[in-house]
Amino acid sequence: MAVEGRINVRHEDVFTQPIMVLSVDAVEDFDKRKAGNVDPQELDKQTGQRLWAVSILDPTAQQGRREIKVKIPADHQPVPPAGLMAPAEFDGLQVIPYLDSNRAKPRVAIAYRATGFRAPTRAQRQAS
Repeated sequence: MAVEGRINVRHEDVFTQPIMVLSVDAVEDFDKRKAGNVDPQELDKQTGQRLWAVSILDPTAQQGRREIKVKIPADHQPVPPAGLMAPAEFDGLQVIPYLDSNRAKPRVAIAYRATGFRAPTRAQRQAS
């Protein structure tokens, strides 16, 4: 049986080297913005919470794809455990494969979701 939808993974299985948190920003729902909604922030379809995009720097990613966004649903803006430009790990990480058809040649892409983040464990710190 094929796996569909979100796939639960461990942080260290996806990000083998420590990642750095670059920013945490609200995810904007462009349809709400076009409609003139005063609160254009996108809401998570499963939890109803606001969606936040955590931009991270993954040193192991291909050139040009090192900045990755991981979406986190939360009522309030999540705060990185050690601040910006500091290492972190994700809790409840999920990968979501999808077909990116916004290109001349469609390709399979991956989106990331998490339930939160924390300071790196000792094993991750030693890997760096």
